[in-house]
Amino acid sequence: MSRTLIILLLWIPLLLPAQNLVKNPSFEIKNGCPDQPGQVSLARFWISPNTGTPDYFNDCSPGLDYGTEFNKKGGRQPHSGHAYAGMQFYLLNHNEFYEYVQTVLDTTLTAGNLYCVSAWVSLGKSTYGIRQLGALLSATEIKEQGSHKMKLPAVPLGSGKYLLDQDQWMCIKGVYKAKGSEKLLTIGDFTSGDSFWNIATQSPTDSLFKSTYYFIDDVSVEAIRDSSEFRCR
Repeated sequence: MSRTLIILLLWIPLLLPAQNLVKNPSFEIKNGCPDQPGQVSLARFWISPNTGTPDYFNDCSPGLDYGTEFNKKGGRQPHSGHAYAGMQFYLLNHNEFYEYVQTVLDTTLTAGNLYCVSAWVSLGKSTYGIRQLGALLSATEIKEQGSHKMKLPAVPLGSGKYLLDQDQWMCIKGVYKAKGSEKLLTIGDFTSGDSFWNIATQSPTDSLFKSTYYFIDDVSVEAIRDSSEFRCR
């Protein structure tokens, strides 16, 4: 075998794009068109892990409420394709309502490997925003009764500042070192405290009711060799 061919074979794996382990990353593959709230399961491979009701938005929706560019949560052109999901988080005094989305990965993660977890989010029609979302990678399906906040160890997904953009999509990302049995991904708010930020006053607030809503699109879990490959798709 020639030296040139050997060098080429060594370089091919470096030139190939990384594999996204999320089966339906942009919520395009569907079992139907959304026409009411809480229909994220119409996007194949996606479910709600608690009794929250995350929404599904698609261009094919028969009405304006659950389309994309215009909908009841403010509307946004998808980051890619024709669809995305939406999650609401609110705190009414001490009553919590937190939505999450969950999916089974294409393959189980490899022990010791680094993975970049990323997504694109945009703030819907909201008075409040938060600093970050989180990604929980687990070996078994997460199932919670009720819609309280899941205070579980998760990878912080952030952009370095509060997620307040209501016009553009924001890249959020984090790095995870695999234990070797993880095959499910759950995304939502896993923070331990009250992270709501008032958009109008640009400060935290003592209001009894705090609510925010985020669209999410193009979710990715990709193996990386080091932090230099830490990016959004």
